[in-house]
Amino acid sequence: MDLIKEISSTFSKKNYRNFIKFFTRKRPGSSRKDVQVFEQLYNHYQSPWYKKIPFKGDPNYHAIRKRITKELVNFLTIENSEVAFQYKNREGMLNLAKYFLEFKKFSESWEILNKEEKACDKGKDYLMNLKIQRLKLEILPYYPDGDFNAIKRKILSLQKQQAHIDEFQLYFIQMKNLFVKKIKSGDLNFSSKEYQKSLSEFDNLKKERNDPQMHLKNIEIIRVEYAIEKNYSDLAIILENYYKELNFDYDNLGFLSIYANIEYIMSYTFLDIRDFKKSKKYLENLHKLMAKEDKIFYTYLGRHTAIDSFIKVFDYQIKEAIDVIQSSILEFKEQLKLRELLNLSLNLSALLLTNQDPKSAIKIINQFNKSDAYYINNMGREWLLRKEMIRTLLLIELKHIDLAEKSLKSIKQKNTDLFSSKQFLMVVPYIKALEKYINEPEETDFIELQKVEKAFNFEKEKVFKDPRLIMFYAWLKGKYTKQETYSVLISEYESLN
Repeated sequence: MDLIKEISSTFSKKNYRNFIKFFTRKRPGSSRKDVQVFEQLYNHYQSPWYKKIPFKGDPNYHAIRKRITKELVNFLTIENSEVAFQYKNREGMLNLAKYFLEFKKFSESWEILNKEEKACDKGKDYLMNLKIQRLKLEILPYYPDGDFNAIKRKILSLQKQQAHIDEFQLYFIQMKNLFVKKIKSGDLNFSSKEYQKSLSEFDNLKKERNDPQMHLKNIEIIRVEYAIEKNYSDLAIILENYYKELNFDYDNLGFLSIYANIEYIMSYTFLDIRDFKKSKKYLENLHKLMAKEDKIFYTYLGRHTAIDSFIKVFDYQIKEAIDVIQSSILEFKEQLKLRELLNLSLNLSALLLTNQDPKSAIKIINQFNKSDAYYINNMGREWLLRKEMIRTLLLIELKHIDLAEKSLKSIKQKNTDLFSSKQFLMVVPYIKALEKYINEPEETDFIELQKVEKAFNFEKEKVFKDPRLIMFYAWLKGKYTKQETYSVLISEYESLN
């Protein structure tokens, strides 16, 4: 073990300077060469490309290294007793404790371990805490102030806690494999027997078979596995089958937030496949939970509003959908998270456009006046693209054709790399259809729209899995066929069901 490397790698710039001063005072006669060797070694360890160590061939090189190592330990002993020495990670601290142990500095090693034990207790780092207790056992024969019984109790407790974590990880992978198998076989059933059978293999998890948190973890596993396959219809079926096995106790206040999360997941899942009736059912359950606790209310306010407004749009209540978003923003703007506020505002502008109110919609869009980088950082490129597309439609609606053309040009320039991905394949044909409408508005009709759809293999059932995309199409078809956007939207939705 290269102690010089291990110890010096924990040094801050201040520690480094202090050690040089300390080393110089300790060995004034021979300090220059010793200090130079340490500086070269330190630079070498800090920078892999720093190769030059001139003293390496010196006959006294190894003797100098021994002196450096000894003085490093002495320096750390003093530093550790005077200040709370800072290290980059827990492992670094344990290494330091080992160095002290190796040099029979038992008191200093014990002090470091005590500090790290408190940090591990606070961070619930059971595995690292076990390492600390084992090191304490090594020191105990030479350190009379140590408490064997306390260490014994701590080790037994930590072993149990770590075993729980390990078993859950094993259970997690086992359940993941189960659902992967179900996906491959097309099996959409799920019974509590399967869940309980998996749990029965793990002693530390058996008692948690009815724990809502375990159910939430299972639901999250299911979501991830089916999302990977983009099999949202089957996801909805198996989640619903799983949900039927649950027994919620709404009187248990400790689990309300978990129940709320599950209800939200269920509602969003059915929204994703345009089953608004079931989505609404789970959303109403979520709303009941929101009424029980302020924390839950504010946690899900933005998401509840977004889903509720979408459901209302496709339930022939677009004005009510607009009112829902407007009232939420007006009343709870300060409480909404940034992402939720931006999402709701953009959704509101889209609904106003759909409801033939472009002037109100453009006012909202114009409030998004920060840089592209800001929105990409906070919302992502897909959101930014959607914002710019809505802005373009509004400019066309308001007869600002020059600005609309510039906007389309900007969209194409900034997002060329996105358009080749499967998720954005329909953006380019949509832009071309827009350009045709801008350039030849009198020649665009239903026949022309069909030609565009045929040319780009437009499949509504696939494209409209995301309800938001129906709105974009409805606006375009409305322009090509001289109909109101909302009427087209409802007509298209009904044709899909």
